[in-house]
Amino acid sequence: MMWSICTVLVLAASMVVDSVHGAGAQCAVIEDNTDYIGSDVGVTAQATADGCCADCEASPMCTLFVWVADGASGRCILKSSPSGKSYYPGARASKLLAAPGTCTAIIEDSDLPEDTDYIGNDIGELQLSTIDLCCDACSNNAKCVVFVWVLRDGVGVCILKSVMGAPSPFPGARASFPVVSTPAPTPSKCPTVEYNIDYDGFDILSKALANHADCCGDCERTPGCSLYVWSSGTCYLKSKKGPSSPAQGAVAAVFPVVTPTTPLLPIASGREGTFPLPTTAFNYIKGGQWIDQGTLAMVQSQVEAFKEASLARPTAAHEGESIPMFTLEAAIGLAPYINVTSPGDCAVLTTAYKGYFFTYLPSLLVCLVHDNTADTTLQMLDASVVGKPATATTYPQMLDDAFKLAPLANVATNADCLKACQAKGTCAGVVYSATAKSCTFFQPKPSTDANVVAGWVNKAIWSVDSSGVQYSRMPMATLPRAYLTEVMPGVATLDVCAKFAKGRGKTLFTFVATTKACTTFTPTASTSRSLRLINTPVVPVALSGSFGTDVAKVVMSAVTAADCYKLCVPTQSNCFGAMFDSNTRACTYLQPAFDPLSTLGWIIPSTLPTTMAKVSQVDFYITAHTDDHELFMSAPVYNSLKTSTTKSVFVYLSAGDGGQTNNWWQAREIGTVSATKTWINIFGTYSPVMRNETVLLKGHNLVKVTVGNAVHYFLRLSEEGLVSVIINNQAKAPLDQPTQTYANAQAVKDVLKAIIVAEATRVSKVTASYSKYLKDENVDHILHVASGRITGELLNADPLFNRCVSQYPYFGYQHWYDTVNMNDAERVAQRAAWVGLSMGILTAHYRNVWSEHAPHLGRTYVDQVVTKTALCAF
Repeated sequence: MMWSICTVLVLAASMVVDSVHGAGAQCAVIEDNTDYIGSDVGVTAQATADGCCADCEASPMCTLFVWVADGASGRCILKSSPSGKSYYPGARASKLLAAPGTCTAIIEDSDLPEDTDYIGNDIGELQLSTIDLCCDACSNNAKCVVFVWVLRDGVGVCILKSVMGAPSPFPGARASFPVVSTPAPTPSKCPTVEYNIDYDGFDILSKALANHADCCGDCERTPGCSLYVWSSGTCYLKSKKGPSSPAQGAVAAVFPVVTPTTPLLPIASGREGTFPLPTTAFNYIKGGQWIDQGTLAMVQSQVEAFKEASLARPTAAHEGESIPMFTLEAAIGLAPYINVTSPGDCAVLTTAYKGYFFTYLPSLLVCLVHDNTADTTLQMLDASVVGKPATATTYPQMLDDAFKLAPLANVATNADCLKACQAKGTCAGVVYSATAKSCTFFQPKPSTDANVVAGWVNKAIWSVDSSGVQYSRMPMATLPRAYLTEVMPGVATLDVCAKFAKGRGKTLFTFVATTKACTTFTPTASTSRSLRLINTPVVPVALSGSFGTDVAKVVMSAVTAADCYKLCVPTQSNCFGAMFDSNTRACTYLQPAFDPLSTLGWIIPSTLPTTMAKVSQVDFYITAHTDDHELFMSAPVYNSLKTSTTKSVFVYLSAGDGGQTNNWWQAREIGTVSATKTWINIFGTYSPVMRNETVLLKGHNLVKVTVGNAVHYFLRLSEEGLVSVIINNQAKAPLDQPTQTYANAQAVKDVLKAIIVAEATRVSKVTASYSKYLKDENVDHILHVASGRITGELLNADPLFNRCVSQYPYFGYQHWYDTVNMNDAERVAQRAAWVGLSMGILTAHYRNVWSEHAPHLGRTYVDQVVTKTALCAF
């Protein structure tokens, strides 16, 4: 027996029970900020996590719990198995430990031989007089799997072990393990069984089960399941009954579902985003949802399944594999996003993805962005302001009939309709018919969870970059004809209209798709008034001139034009800018006229520099994929780009194609440049306009894209080709240059060296960041490791670099689920950049990547930094 490995613990009780939470229940030490995905068997209410242990013990199927805050109280989510461990801010998890005295029968009946030790894997050693006490100690230690008890010098010694290792003879030793007894079977909760029948549709999930009777328990544990159909060894859990049809051998049974709902709260308002990020305003009703409960249950179950699959295959996205969010249902009119931390965060995503309605599920950190039918008759209310009449905004989408309330007849005006909706408290929107004098009310469905939020975001302003013309657009908006300059008929698209306006030297324009009319507008000249139109929070579109009260409608207080500009929040005030009078200090919102067919736009001029006047430092980021630096190196990238005299150079060795030929790698390139533009816009130092060029280095034509103080180089070797070249030293050509072969790893190093020299010539301070490669290689992507290795080898071996280039090796997958360690500014900017990257990809590919890596954001872990003090002289 390996006594020397064991540590004698004087305070044996500290190993026996990590934490005791209830009078008769014992649970392991609580894991903070931890969730276990799926396997839910019930929910109870407890103010603190301490109360959950007894609730878990009282539930026959519970083996662990996760406690989450729920308003002023909290909820215990009871679970049957600890699968899918994941990071969840504020959640507290713990596992139920077996009660003392449950081991005696196990010891007597154990099949494990006596006089046997199990080598290694020792947790610790206790002095316990009997084997019964040893078994109890193992039962009450969350890490203990097997124990060995033996008399040593007349004293009972208990060795707890985490794994059952190889057996080894040892005279007098007795080994065993604790087993939690199976509870007695309870009567089925699905008493009415139908044979040879199927119910079509409404599948939540399916599971292989040999006996149809086992489906009932699974249905009970699956949120939203109200019946099952079992056929040929597979159990199909369903949210409700569809059309029935004969099915030989199939068995169906209903699980009675009680779904108590919570009362809807009155409309409230919120804001998300602080300077220098854009602010998104939104309205919401707590306790409501824009989705029926059956569909929501299906969505919840499949989102949970997606999380589990993502945890099991963390490298899937980088290997070109897209894990589907929905596996059994097709288009259901919504897009789910995971790791969304608040209703405000959900509102920001809704606006970014050009949506208007959302349902936020705080217990899952899931945001559902709804895609409704296009329409221009629905008016959504704003949160009430005491003493002021109801205000509403016309939306370009219609809510489903499921959210209609009984209409009100004989309503004289639209204002009366809005007032009647406001009086209801939980009415969210109206459709008013002036001809019928009728008012139709809309409100969200009550939720079974009081913390679920049904929200809506007023129309936002989106920026567009089309063939070098940058402009902003605002839907369903126009300007009065008093400011009209020119009408151009027969214009094909909004982009063409923007180009026409820019060519005419005009800033403001409108486009009507139905008539193909492009109209330009000119503000009234003024010596004291100036306009600031929405662009980025830091950099507005500045114009001289003035609007009358037909556009400048709401007066505010501001000291400067810059302060005045910051007061305009489009999603709150339906404003597209602000007007400031330098004489009177009057600040006024600019609000367009409503036109359901018109889009208002304004050109964004290039007022910021597009090139760097001074470069004091160059930071290289050399990675395998185009999104590696956004995911693994985001904190240093943020600080590099924030510094106006630091140039950030991103070099991507692979195309990131994942073996696909459907425009995926091209979309990823667009995505990473879009992320860079997001960062550039946050800092407001450089223009976000990109410059494309092709450079020849070491016989290879490389695409180079520059945005402000950021430079991107794309080598475009396929992922399979990069493996061949830098690992196997086999010649391969890039995807876009089939005749320009890289002969081996040295050829890639030669190009890397040429890039470093070209971008850092006459710059004394140079750094290089790359993927860590010296250890733990098996837990990271093969190309992360390989790209890090050839970069490290180049920097360490080349005399031009090894004296002066400081090296920063960053972890990849190794720390994806570790503690979030980025500061707030870095973390918020990374999330904004990831939204930008996702939106950029969607312009060229159908794949929405937000949820693929959203749970991993907020982490930047660096290994041993190699600091060089010598100055570079390339």
